Amino acid sequence: HNSPPGGEAGGKEGGVSEEENDVFQILYRLCKLSMKMDMVDSWVTPDEAMNLQSKMLSLELILTMLRQSGPVFHNSPRFISCIRQHLCLSLLKNAVSPSPRVFNASLQVFVTLLVHFKHHLKQEISVFFNTVFLRILDSPNSTFQQKVMVLQLLHKICHDPQTIVDIYVNYDCDLSHTDIFGKVVSQLCRVCGGIQGQHAGGAITPDQDLLIRSKAVDAMAVMVQGLEEWTRRVE
Repeated sequence: HNSPPGGEAGGKEGGVSEEENDVFQILYRLCKLSMKMDMVDSWVTPDEAMNLQSKMLSLELILTMLRQSGPVFHNSPRFISCIRQHLCLSLLKNAVSPSPRVFNASLQVFVTLLVHFKHHLKQEISVFFNTVFLRILDSPNSTFQQKVMVLQLLHKICHDPQTIVDIYVNYDCDLSHTDIFGKVVSQLCRVCGGIQGQHAGGAITPDQDLLIRSKAVDAMAVMVQGLEEWTRRVE
């Protein structure tokens, strides 16, 4: 087994308590476990099925750790480094997983990172939006299910007006970064108009097109309502 960066298990190191060290090592090993290959075709072997279950369990445990974490975890350079180097890599790999369960679990972890760790992950968040989520909506190679899950993710993000404002200020208003807010709005508007042609599962059916368009409209409506409420609060 690979040893996690930052020293041996147990004991104190650099002022880090034994409990913090234990939590760090658990997070590190869960990140490694979550990067195991997964297969979802009809020829899946028992070992591959076990790998998929291990991956899902590790992502679920990571999500629980992040949601229940407190200020010590949010501001620890050691934890932030582990998230940047290992968890973000895991999410990038799992964002192209053929398993809908793995893909969805990765999206849930990302939302939690966006809420609790966005100040530490500015570059990483930009990569996720521009090379994963927006590309999935735009690409004919992504599946219908992936498009729906990304729209559900954007709906959840749009439901928090402070997060939307933070994204606009930290990316669209920063000349050193690629726009995110503007691109999200443009993509949602495009999807609202209907997705024509193919996706990875074949031609878009009228029912699928209607569902995707309705989810994009819902996300836009939630965003506008949230921003309206936000402006009232700051006036």
